[in-house]
Amino acid sequence: MKHSIWRRLGVATLGLSPLMSANALAQDTTLESVTPQSAAVIDNTQGEGQTFLPAYFERYAPRTALDMVRQVPGFQINQGDNKRGLGQGGANILINGQRLTGKSNPDDQLGRISAPNVVKIEIVDGTSLDIPGLSGQVANVTTKNTGITGTWEWNPEWRARLQARILNGEATVSGETGNLGWSVNVQNITSHQGNRGQENLFTPDGEVFETRYETRRGDFQSFSPSVDLKWSPTGDRIANLNLEYNHQNFDGRGGSNRTALTELGNSSFTQSINGEDERNGSIGGDYEFPFLQGKLKTIGYYRFEDSPSKNVFEIYEFGDLIDSSVFIQDAFESESIARTEYSWSPKDGQDWQLGVEGALNILNIDQEFLSNDASVFIDQNRVEEKRAEVTLTHSRKLSPKLDLQVSVGGEYSEIAQTSDFTAAADENDPREFIRPKGFVTTTYKPDDSLSIRAKVEREVGQLSFFDFISSVDLENDLGREGNPDLVPSQTWNFTLEFDKDFGDGNTFKIEFYDNEISDIVDRIPIGDDGDAVGNLDKARRYGFDINTTLKGDKWGLKGTQLDFKLDYRWSELDDPLTGIQRRLNGDKVFYWSAEFRHDIQNTDWAYGIAADRFRRARSFQLTTVNQFDNSSPLGRAYIEHKDVFGLKVRGELLNLFDTRDNFRREFFVDPDDLANGQFTNTRRDQGVLGFTEASERGSDMFIRASVSGTF
Repeated sequence: MKHSIWRRLGVATLGLSPLMSANALAQDTTLESVTPQSAAVIDNTQGEGQTFLPAYFERYAPRTALDMVRQVPGFQINQGDNKRGLGQGGANILINGQRLTGKSNPDDQLGRISAPNVVKIEIVDGTSLDIPGLSGQVANVTTKNTGITGTWEWNPEWRARLQARILNGEATVSGETGNLGWSVNVQNITSHQGNRGQENLFTPDGEVFETRYETRRGDFQSFSPSVDLKWSPTGDRIANLNLEYNHQNFDGRGGSNRTALTELGNSSFTQSINGEDERNGSIGGDYEFPFLQGKLKTIGYYRFEDSPSKNVFEIYEFGDLIDSSVFIQDAFESESIARTEYSWSPKDGQDWQLGVEGALNILNIDQEFLSNDASVFIDQNRVEEKRAEVTLTHSRKLSPKLDLQVSVGGEYSEIAQTSDFTAAADENDPREFIRPKGFVTTTYKPDDSLSIRAKVEREVGQLSFFDFISSVDLENDLGREGNPDLVPSQTWNFTLEFDKDFGDGNTFKIEFYDNEISDIVDRIPIGDDGDAVGNLDKARRYGFDINTTLKGDKWGLKGTQLDFKLDYRWSELDDPLTGIQRRLNGDKVFYWSAEFRHDIQNTDWAYGIAADRFRRARSFQLTTVNQFDNSSPLGRAYIEHKDVFGLKVRGELLNLFDTRDNFRREFFVDPDDLANGQFTNTRRDQGVLGFTEASERGSDMFIRASVSGTF
């Protein structure tokens, strides 16, 4: 999110047992035998994974552990976002063999570790660990104490016709006092973005009846201090505490100068203004200690978010204000989680864990809608979910080449909602649900260079409480009804992954997946003219992800590297209005990214070029069909010097291919009204295509710099 992308690679043998404990992961007795002259990478004697020493990353001049992990060939950080509670697994990052505390962002955690404090990075298979839920490649970052150290980075940015981004950067100071390790981080993020372009409105036969020249601008600022503490009085007792606070502000403005070309069009000027002043914070902690014949870990986590916002939409004719609407909302969210995990190993190669978790999620939201300064409605809502889950997980090594992990469990949840719009006598009683969950995952390694992973999982989805609440879209004159009857989706996830290491940093990984979803959350009709988020019976999402790294050293192109990623997805459900099969609303169709980098031999210079592009499926609503796309890949080129008076300096030129945001929206109208030259929005299954909006908005190339250092 906030960090940019040493010369040879050393060797370390992983002394890992078939099923590693968290403490065993953090230990290595072979480091003393490692020399700078060692080969680049070797598999450990048991074929469990690879070890990367700091020497491997020297060519990239990293400042943090995040910079290093991002350069591990073929490895991608899994953020573990959108999980239901804390649950199992999470991000595929371990620090000294331990999971990240609470819901900590792995990028943030790695970004607070100074590169000189990294001893090694081990890439192991998640199924071989005694940490339930982890599968695929996992990076374990082993660190050491080198006294008080720090990192800092400054990221200014300059865009034409927009305010320069000068106060953008962060700094971290960390150290250790006796048994207490600590880290303090301060981060300030600013962003100034905007685009402009023309939008045309045209009839089904292609006649343009209105043109609009539109501009958009958004200014964002976020300030975040955080503190991480780790207390380890003995090797088998570890406590962690993370505190973070964030204050962010957003101001967005848009203008549309409209010109009628026929009697169907309208000449006017519209202006939209939206702003949000958000404060959020979190505290998470855990304590692990010996208990009976195993170890007990208790975890607590709390977060809150207070986000008042205001949206204004105004219409002017000949300079006079003729209509205005205001939507004011103040939302307060909170999440409280308590979790206990008891783990034990009755014999070598067999591990068990019993997990118990309880959670309370709350959304309180106040809303007011005004039209021409007159209040249309005032509403207060509260949505609350109480949840409890129990899981039992067993890990076992079936053979030297085959690992297995099985988890079974279930969850109970209770959801309740109250609203000013609901009479006391008619208030919804709390709704109760019991959902089974669990997984089976295996890893087969026919040889040290190939891993084949398979996983079957029963997953319970995470609801957005905002979908329970009615709201309005002022700019597009659309209302969205809340749905108090939403239920969490349930999914059978099937994945099959092939991970091949060709040596010398050349890797290829492909994953196939199939998600069979019931009670999927999508848009549904409510009554004759309502539109809301709701549950549909079933849907399917399937596709493949490819990730590969090629290093040119093998072919005589010293210091070069090519990284390529491709995600391609299909999805299908029956449209609730027409019954015709289509893709999920706004679902990913494809995403690809490619980056070529050259670290010039025997110099401190590097350069590179990169591009990426995505496409999403159309989004179907009651009366419209929307499509967003980019006209071309988003490209960037950079040049980097790794030692300017001890600092790493990088300059980037972005938007090389003049990519533009394309948006198309089809409106369905009453056929009788259309015959009379009028547009009355009508459900897609009852109306006909009345007119289409098509816009293309572009922005200029822009410059971004990065200056970073350590102390």
